[in-house]
Amino acid sequence: MKSHNQLVLGTLSLCTFLLFLFPLSVAGGVTTYTFTSLKWASRVGANACDGKTDGWVCDKEATEYAAGRNAADGRLYSCGVGVKTGTSGAGCTSVLAFEEVRRVTVNFCQNSSRGRGVIYVQVGENGPDSIVVTKPASSGEGVYNRDSIVTFATPQSGKIKLWVKCTENAIYINSVTIRSGAGGSTVFTMDTYQLVTDVAQLEDSDQVIFGVYKEGVNYIMGYFDEYESVNNIHAIKAHYSSDRMHVEADERAIYTLHIADFNGEKSYIFQDELRYEEAYLVASGGRTKNRLALWTDVVSEQTYGNYGYWDIRIENGGEAVITNKGNSLAKIIQYNASNNPTLFACYAERSQTPVCLYRRVEAIGDVAAIIAPMVNFGITTETSGAKTIEINANLLSEDIQVTHTNTQFFSLSSDILDRDGDVLTITYNVIQAGHYTDTLLFTSGDVQTSVLVLLHLERKKNVSEAVESADYAMTYLNDVVVTKKYDNYIYVRDETGSMLLFDRGDGVTGKRYGADVKAGDPLSGVVGRFMNYFGVPELSPTEPFRIGMNEEVLPEKAPESIDSIDVCRYLVLDSTVVNGWTELSYKGKKYAVENKFRLSSFVQDVPTRTYVIVSYDYDVVTLYIIRQERYAPQGIGQVEDERENRLVVRDGVVVVQTEEGCYTLQGEKIF
Repeated sequence: MKSHNQLVLGTLSLCTFLLFLFPLSVAGGVTTYTFTSLKWASRVGANACDGKTDGWVCDKEATEYAAGRNAADGRLYSCGVGVKTGTSGAGCTSVLAFEEVRRVTVNFCQNSSRGRGVIYVQVGENGPDSIVVTKPASSGEGVYNRDSIVTFATPQSGKIKLWVKCTENAIYINSVTIRSGAGGSTVFTMDTYQLVTDVAQLEDSDQVIFGVYKEGVNYIMGYFDEYESVNNIHAIKAHYSSDRMHVEADERAIYTLHIADFNGEKSYIFQDELRYEEAYLVASGGRTKNRLALWTDVVSEQTYGNYGYWDIRIENGGEAVITNKGNSLAKIIQYNASNNPTLFACYAERSQTPVCLYRRVEAIGDVAAIIAPMVNFGITTETSGAKTIEINANLLSEDIQVTHTNTQFFSLSSDILDRDGDVLTITYNVIQAGHYTDTLLFTSGDVQTSVLVLLHLERKKNVSEAVESADYAMTYLNDVVVTKKYDNYIYVRDETGSMLLFDRGDGVTGKRYGADVKAGDPLSGVVGRFMNYFGVPELSPTEPFRIGMNEEVLPEKAPESIDSIDVCRYLVLDSTVVNGWTELSYKGKKYAVENKFRLSSFVQDVPTRTYVIVSYDYDVVTLYIIRQERYAPQGIGQVEDERENRLVVRDGVVVVQTEEGCYTLQGEKIF
């Protein structure tokens, strides 16, 4: 029997929801032709050209055609009509004539490391303009398509002629974009859901979508369906823009946000009025469970308190920390990538993948406008970098002037952009860690807009610095080496200390980042959220790290007394007596033991050399035994506990190396 306030799907009348799209009225012509064969056949938008009323006439056929694909980073890869040296001069002429052509953009690529020549563009009877194509600056980059723009100081009219003179290997032409007349373009061809980067952007009755604040994780939060997940809300596939500033609308994921004054504080309520009328997002886990559900009220005075009221904080240019104001122990909405199927739920700590919010923004309509995305470099350890954004414009009569405020740390590729839209590259160069901001101002006549630039430079930390991080802080490590791994526990160290990497995996494939690591592997580029878990300093990686060449990793010699300061260290204890499955004696002191590494048995009641990982479980120092070694028989090498010795590999065989020589594990002297 369900509680009185829980949403019962069968008893609510479902609302029919239609998403209305508002096409944008655009004057003039911004036409993109994409070539589809070696004979220069093309497409305009989604409509195939018939070669008579639109498209191109083949002046000279090319050598080949490659459809290409999108690379993992979103760039177009090896796509277009291939003009090789043997077909140098191949090209085509447009069927249609264009009035007042102001710009022609050619999208092209080469092969991995070669391809040289000139691309010629001619409008009507005017002289041709040329685009010089040089060899790629670095091997591998040539295969990616990129734009080259020809801009005419005086608008030209006539048919467009295009041809390629190839002097080495091949040049591939993917598309040609022609801006003519009073043309313009805009990113908002329909209603869109934009990333919320400041809580002040949220307004009462906004329609919002819960997304995942992690690149490559293409899910959004669905609606409540007890057949999918009775206690939490299932994830559904989503389509994000390449910069994750937009997400496609999905009627299964839209909630209505309400702003309320509750006990003198601004609070937020999420209502699912599109499907279930009076139904609200609540944290319903009580004191023990991680639950997120949709119920029919926002307050449960006796049990859950104000469980339909939420606080919202926006961090890092888009990460949403959405915290429930009720009585449940688990309060923070997060995405759980490790669950099968993946889902959204509430958690007591920021231990899962963070979420973000997207709010519905209506199409701008037939008005003069400049549209530019926020520039968020995010958190980085790189002291210099660049990001290129697309500036879209609509119905402007003057070119766009660009200025910015923080000229000390940021620079721009241009201070004038085309009135029909253009690209702008923002470069930063900083030294000290910290938060940096800039404001870009775009002006065209009376039309103006501003854009925020965000950069958070983090300094990499050694282990001793990292273990002092605040809980949930994003932490970047210097290089470390793996001392021991089991399951998703990776123990690492550097010259300053030891800590644990708690490997939750990438949330997309379900594979752990360190699935293939082993003891002795150097790791670099480790970044994740830190947490001191009951005395154990651990970092949960949030992205892949690099694994170096494996090397021998030796244990540290144990101190006289082992304490919490030694947590996560890989130690060797001489003259240790294991008293049972839960206790050992070392240097006159007893320590708790746990068989975390699943040994079939312990050597008990006799001194052994014992290798351990030190943990700290609920205020108790606990030793995880990795292995034990019996001492050599007396009179054969006298491998005594006071002498310095270690295990080494010689000719593929593990032996004991001491001050007096080398012995087999059975105590027989080798030399």
